[in-house]
Amino acid sequence: MAKGGGLLCVMNDIAPACDRRDYEAWYQRDHLPDRLGIPGFHHARRYRRLNGPRAEFLTFYETATPAVLCSAPYLKRLAEPTDWTARIMAHFRTMSRSICCVALDEGQAGAGGILALIAQQEAPAPGLEAQLPAMLEQPGVMRVRLWRADPTVTVPSPEEKLRPGGDASFVIIMVTEGTNAEMIQAALAGQGFTAAPTFYSLIYASPEKSKKESPA
Repeated sequence: MAKGGGLLCVMNDIAPACDRRDYEAWYQRDHLPDRLGIPGFHHARRYRRLNGPRAEFLTFYETATPAVLCSAPYLKRLAEPTDWTARIMAHFRTMSRSICCVALDEGQAGAGGILALIAQQEAPAPGLEAQLPAMLEQPGVMRVRLWRADPTVTVPSPEEKLRPGGDASFVIIMVTEGTNAEMIQAALAGQGFTAAPTFYSLIYASPEKSKKESPA
């Protein structure tokens, strides 16, 4: 994803009473097609936690620009959720929804099967963009990304009222993709990162649309 693109990062747990078969069917058959049908949405990925402090599920959507996430077509979808969406979102817990600008995306194209995520609600020290690419020199690390909250896109989601507890958000999200969790952990430690990452495994990646297929 090019620097300056938009990124919506969602993390959530689900209540024990939620039927996981229904949850998976909703995501793949209803929610992802709905979102990826919006102009300017290019790509989506879903992950499930292996270990770490963040929520069990991670989903992110890449958009042409952050402004897509306050566009009229997107806001219309948020204001008119499907019945299936309303039923499933009643089971969402510890939800976070962060609208970001892509500050850094370096490394190999594609997706590493293992992803390490560090999310903060406070701004980090300057120079993070310059520091992260050094991790690509380490074995097992394929791609490093940095997403910063975009203060120009502050429209709340009408769907938030469907989710008990409301939505949190993060100021900075750092993502390291690779092929081996231990090697990713070593690369993070080698750059002095002491915060515990959450490791996720990839469960779905949509085909990536070209800009011509999904104008903003």
